[in-house]
Amino acid sequence: MTLFTLLKILHGVAICILLITLVIQTIILFKNKDVDVAHLKSRKMLLIAQHSTFSIFLITGGWLLYLKSFNVQSWFYAKVILFIVLLSSVIKAFKKAENILLVQRRGGIIIAWIAFVAILTLVTIKPNLF
Repeated sequence: MTLFTLLKILHGVAICILLITLVIQTIILFKNKDVDVAHLKSRKMLLIAQHSTFSIFLITGGWLLYLKSFNVQSWFYAKVILFIVLLSSVIKAFKKAENILLVQRRGGIIIAWIAFVAILTLVTIKPNLF
């Protein structure tokens, strides 16, 4: 097994972990009407899983780029922008601040889902944007 294949597998595992955490966070935010995200018992474990996932994405993605000599297609830039949107919306949805309204948290998780599905669509289709 080559290093490139191993890194792609790790990247795929990170996608699965992110999918699971997004599903759990969505259930938490939409199941209860008066959920206090700042004081959830499971919040710490979800954040550990998410931070680990995003770290794996950045490390394996950067390494894969290096192995490809930073030769990317045009859709890759849209993927990077969507990744930043995904990251910022997940931060908004599960930030510990108590002044964030539940509707803002739900909006953040919906935007995260849109970005996640858009990234998967870009990777699957690999359109020629330019």
